[in-house]
Amino acid sequence: MKSTHIGEVVRSNTVQFSAVVPQALLQETLSPVKLGQLVKVATAHAAVFGIVSFIEQSPIAAHRQIVPHGKTKEELRREMPQVLELVHTEFTALTVGFYLGSKILQAMPPTPPDLHDFVYHASHDDVAAFLKHPLTFLRLILQSKDTSPDEVIVAFFRNYQAQLSRQDLIALGKELSYLLADDHRRLESILTRIYD
Repeated sequence: MKSTHIGEVVRSNTVQFSAVVPQALLQETLSPVKLGQLVKVATAHAAVFGIVSFIEQSPIAAHRQIVPHGKTKEELRREMPQVLELVHTEFTALTVGFYLGSKILQAMPPTPPDLHDFVYHASHDDVAAFLKHPLTFLRLILQSKDTSPDEVIVAFFRNYQAQLSRQDLIALGKELSYLLADDHRRLESILTRIYD
């Protein structure tokens, strides 16, 4: 069975890519994408991995202003469905790795995903393979200027905490300690929020 795509790439470079969620998925009550989620784009060259770092809902037409209607989403869907059709959800993912042959390399890919490529949830096996490697992707996140890196790291590890062994969690703490140098308060803030 083929998995359903959760987005279509509309902007792309080697550092990050943005995708729009298909309108059909927006009818569901739960968002198909969440902060810190590992996603995958199967490009013509290689599979590229990203971690969702930003999600925005906005009008499709940039000049259109959203006005409140005083109705629940369900009431709008039933009484004024056209209102919801004028809105889209776009997300941005920081590029954190790609397949090199059968091995995942935690680095920026040589080429970005192509426009109109589909974005999918990373499978359970993809996540397991991604987490087997040293946590070098943390440096890519921490160096990002266009996001809140601490929040993305916290969200990522909260999303996949169940797949991490005690050894993995210790390695996470050590790697963050190294990357954050002497910023003990920042390290404590990140680790506390992951484990709460």
